[in-house]
Amino acid sequence: MARLSRVLLTLLIAIAAPTLALAQTVEPVRPGDRTLGSADAPVTLTVYLSTTCSHCAAWHTRDFPDFKARFVDTGQVRIVYRDLPTPPQEIATVGAVMARCVPEDRYDAVLDTLYRGHAQLFAQPGSPPRPAVMTWLSAAGQAGGLTREQMNACFSNEASFTEVDERAAQSFADGVDTTPSFFINGEPVPDTMTARDVAAFEPLIQPLLDGR
Repeated sequence: MARLSRVLLTLLIAIAAPTLALAQTVEPVRPGDRTLGSADAPVTLTVYLSTTCSHCAAWHTRDFPDFKARFVDTGQVRIVYRDLPTPPQEIATVGAVMARCVPEDRYDAVLDTLYRGHAQLFAQPGSPPRPAVMTWLSAAGQAGGLTREQMNACFSNEASFTEVDERAAQSFADGVDTTPSFFINGEPVPDTMTARDVAAFEPLIQPLLDGR
């Protein structure tokens, strides 16, 4: 009941905050954020994601590999991930919990596994059945190097869920209500940017690299 109450509170915050979306700057990185890339990178791309978001999955599996090779692996951009669970909210939350339970250097691999598992997770209309959710989570945990016992311990820890709920509330407080949402060095990307591939980001990032 307490967990459900927190989910309902988060939904109420989301309803109250939509006019703020992408209307303000955010801290590029905060304690507890999961990151990928060099901490010394001159550019930080802060990404608000949900583990059940189809657009997030498309970006991470289709566009992000080239972006990572171009900017992250070369030490130019650091990725900062933030949680913003979207419907089906309870499933998005457990996905976020799983991703945050693995070692930090395995977070991106787990996220990738969760997104690549969407086809099986949402194979049937309606909310995914419990067996499909368990298979999805298990594959992600294995990608993160967790044993079955470690996965069970993760989901038995109420603090894991509290952390994700609090981070979701912070995302809404940041004025973000859609996923994926992108900020470059704390500044929102233009609303007119519809593509999210390397070619779309390069005009925004390259001037920052040239001017460092």
